Amino acid sequence: MVKEFSRTPNRPKTFLPRNEMKYSLLNADDDQWRFLRNTLLPTFSSGKMRMMEPLFKAKYEQLLDNLTERAKTGKPIDFKDVFGAYTLDVIASTGFGMDIDSQKNPDNDFVKYTKKFLNISFTPILILILIFPKIDTLLYWLGMSPFNRLEILSFFRHAVKRAVDQRILKIQLYIRVIALPLFNCNGNLGKTATIVLILIWNFCDKKPVDLLQLMLNAHHDTGVDESENIHSYKGDENQWKTRSLTMDEIVGNSILFLLVGHDTTSNALAFTAYNLATHPDCQEKLIEEIDAILGKEPPNYDNVQKLEYLERVFCETLRLYPSACRTHRLAERDIVIEGYTVPKGTDISIHRDSRFWENPTRFDPERFTPENKAKRHPYAYLPFGHGPRSCIGMRLAQVEMRLAIVSNLQHYRFKTCEETEIPLKLSKANLLKPENGVKLLLESRS
Repeated sequence: MVKEFSRTPNRPKTFLPRNEMKYSLLNADDDQWRFLRNTLLPTFSSGKMRMMEPLFKAKYEQLLDNLTERAKTGKPIDFKDVFGAYTLDVIASTGFGMDIDSQKNPDNDFVKYTKKFLNISFTPILILILIFPKIDTLLYWLGMSPFNRLEILSFFRHAVKRAVDQRILKIQLYIRVIALPLFNCNGNLGKTATIVLILIWNFCDKKPVDLLQLMLNAHHDTGVDESENIHSYKGDENQWKTRSLTMDEIVGNSILFLLVGHDTTSNALAFTAYNLATHPDCQEKLIEEIDAILGKEPPNYDNVQKLEYLERVFCETLRLYPSACRTHRLAERDIVIEGYTVPKGTDISIHRDSRFWENPTRFDPERFTPENKAKRHPYAYLPFGHGPRSCIGMRLAQVEMRLAIVSNLQHYRFKTCEETEIPLKLSKANLLKPENGVKLLLESRS
């Protein structure tokens, strides 16, 4: 995944991707993947996350208002649903500048189609496709494939294209009304002048920056130095083209970020609330840390980074309940690892191993102290994958989760009730999630 990345650069195909999804980062291979990764990576830098801070703040404040109203009733709250609405609002806002407000409007089309897309269970047909991926093509044409989601993808395709068209129209109007008269041009501007003017327009535009706008600008800003702790691919630049994103690539990756970034994060948040409610000693320790470091200061991108125990809580939650419970690579060549031969074409799947975790089913955030992490194999914990194919949206998900949990614990405690399912029954869907939701009470701290 890291040292032998050149031998395992691609993911095996569970099904044959179609339409714009062929051009998404998840499904791309080799040179196309290298181009997409290097082009999109700066979009998720810490600097870009700070630029989107007003969008994050608006959504976690809506979440807190929503929970305050529900807490007044004294009834159990299904945090899977609540956090699902929150993460969908965040990804729609930070991704596309769309204010869908699914927390107050759960019946809008955006919510409906997202739920339909993510509702894939492990049926016998799906298991057959996982074993024999190529059979999906036949099942698709027979209308029997669980990945035949044309209506759903069509909805999101048109939503993304509308958003893109609006941005392009705005830029064109800016150039026509302001730039051409300013430069006293009768015809088209040169390429360099156009790029400079677009960048000036983006700088002066007061609307918070979102991922879609950053993708439209991405080919002007592809420095891998902004990747910081996210792994980047540093190969021969001649192996991938230096060009702008095509419309198919923008649409495919927009749909990917929307659908993949929503359910995984909401599940992780729901599992975190469950772990804190069922381990009140850990919850109190986290509240003490928040009070000591933040006090009544609202959470933001920078101050939540100081909460070390919060990071341990998230790490332990993702160890027990990794949203993406399959991390695999496809061996492109024969590999020998510590005397074991991995033949070419082997599908390599990795994650939890009880040899590395004492009492592995117990929730214990102290596993992730610096001392304990140093004792453990670095690849024993892979919630976001590892190496150049690791989750590109990891930082976005972490910010989203930190802001939601901290803003809640500044005002409330998570409490179990008669309707809390202990232990949680897990769904047989495509992602690890609670089958019957996570029902908890909120107890006011005031």
